[in-house]
Amino acid sequence: MGVSPNLVRIWVDGHKGKQDPIIENELGRVDGKLAISFKNLMELQFVAFFVRAGIRLPTIRTIMAEYRRSMNIPHPFATKKIFQTDGKKILEVIARNNGIDSIYDLRSKNYEMHDIVMPSLKRDVVYDPEGHARIWFPRRDQFPNVIVSPAFSFGRPVMRDSKIPTSVIETAYKVERSYEVVSAIYDVSERRVREAVSFETSMRMAA
Repeated sequence: MGVSPNLVRIWVDGHKGKQDPIIENELGRVDGKLAISFKNLMELQFVAFFVRAGIRLPTIRTIMAEYRRSMNIPHPFATKKIFQTDGKKILEVIARNNGIDSIYDLRSKNYEMHDIVMPSLKRDVVYDPEGHARIWFPRRDQFPNVIVSPAFSFGRPVMRDSKIPTSVIETAYKVERSYEVVSAIYDVSERRVREAVSFETSMRMAA
């Protein structure tokens, strides 16, 4: 998503006395730690896109609340419907209903939901037959074989073919200090080992 963990925590859990959460957290806290569901992860992508586009947080909160009401879905940003043609129409209606047409002037703000948000999330998200997001490629251009899905390893990033968590592969590499040895241990190619290790390294750098 390209945002700091602190911002993610504020968007999900709020900032006591200063800011309410932007998304509705499905899991709350588990063992005292803030937990984020796969659906919430999809929603956080949208928040990050809006923020990078220069949209203020109160407006983002309004957008998400209006989408939930207009579509009657608790987590519409985790469904395929939000990416279909009517997505733009719904956004424009929300803007008009809230008197924020100027914010969504596509020319003056140089921001177009379909041109910026839609292609990226269509390319990087896989949906089930019912239209719910099920698999996400967090950095497909750099790491095409790393996926995130609630169906595998409790939602941790895994390698697409083997379903081995990237963190497990990286830990093994730190111990063995050999791509070849880790490849043999997990019966995956050295290329996959290198990709998993590089992915984990990149995530730490982005944090």
